[in-house]
Amino acid sequence: MSRKESRKQSFQTLFQLEMKDTELTINEAINFIKDDEPDLDFEFIHWLVTGVKDHEPVLDDTIKPYLKDWSLQRLLKTDRIILRMATFELLHSDTPPKVIINEAVELAKQFSDDEHYKFINGVLSNIK
Repeated sequence: MSRKESRKQSFQTLFQLEMKDTELTINEAINFIKDDEPDLDFEFIHWLVTGVKDHEPVLDDTIKPYLKDWSLQRLLKTDRIILRMATFELLHSDTPPKVIINEAVELAKQFSDDEHYKFINGVLSNIK
């Protein structure tokens, strides 16, 4: 299965882990997926989800200067997660930045408000 689908599942897993009433561990959250989507790249999903959770303060500090008049706390949860995922991948992978940013924009189009993909694109274009 494609990295695109694995990124989508990583996003959904991170969103689930951010729910205030969850006590799921990263591995438990990922194991829920394995039953439904056995063909995904679980090594990549684990790397991305764990990386985002482990590096959250550094990722936030990297993102903040490019938010202009926004704070991370004011962003939609979906936008915050997409920005963290893409920033982690930009900083820690060999995937071309253009691919990472395009995938983040696609996630924003699917999971965020109508025009937010433009904001995501602008922030990430400055980070790369």
